Amino acid sequence: MEKKDRDHYKVLIVLDQEKNSTKQFSVSLEVFIVFFVAIALVMIAALAYCYLLIEERNASNRRMKSFQVQNEELVEQNTSLIKENKELQEKVTILSDTVNNKVYQEEKREAQMIQSYIPTGFPIKGAASYNEEEKELEGNPAVIFQASAGTSVIATANGTVSSIAGSAEAGYIVMIDHGNGYYTVYRNNAEPRVKEGDSVTGETTLFHIETGNETLGYQIIQEEKFIDPLDLMDISG
Repeated sequence: MEKKDRDHYKVLIVLDQEKNSTKQFSVSLEVFIVFFVAIALVMIAALAYCYLLIEERNASNRRMKSFQVQNEELVEQNTSLIKENKELQEKVTILSDTVNNKVYQEEKREAQMIQSYIPTGFPIKGAASYNEEEKELEGNPAVIFQASAGTSVIATANGTVSSIAGSAEAGYIVMIDHGNGYYTVYRNNAEPRVKEGDSVTGETTLFHIETGNETLGYQIIQEEKFIDPLDLMDISG
């Protein structure tokens, strides 16, 4: 079998054009093909690497854009939460003020209610005078008022009529229990306008001063002891 001769190619390399000197190399076809294949592989690898770099950059840009969108959403949510928090704080402040005002009003009403049962009022609705020399009735502190006929004798605080004693000839005694250790006593000869068990306020009429019965004896009992009514009473009426 005849052996086929391999083709050879010559490569001419010019070292110096002026001297016109050259060198020749003999390269086989296989080596030449391998050389160009290697160059092609290197170029393909370079192109693939560039493609991967571009894809990575694009992916990075997409991630960055996604992060930016998420960041914008978070900023928007944070702004919304800040606004909601501010609105809630305003509502809490309003609610707190409302509650505090309600508590204040309740405490005020309670204080007024408690005060309304303390006999500091003036027992006569209208003008009256009192005798500074007469300060006792039956040996206990009292104020003796003089008022004109037609004037009303009223309760000096809220309470309940605990007892009515006496008669037109001897005079009537109306006692009011104020439910807090205080009792008030009203003495006059006119017929009482209330009865035992009645609830009274500072405007409830107990007697009408009549001609010939212009005197009112007024007393206050505190914790079962008579006290000077002038120490507690608002004398200005």
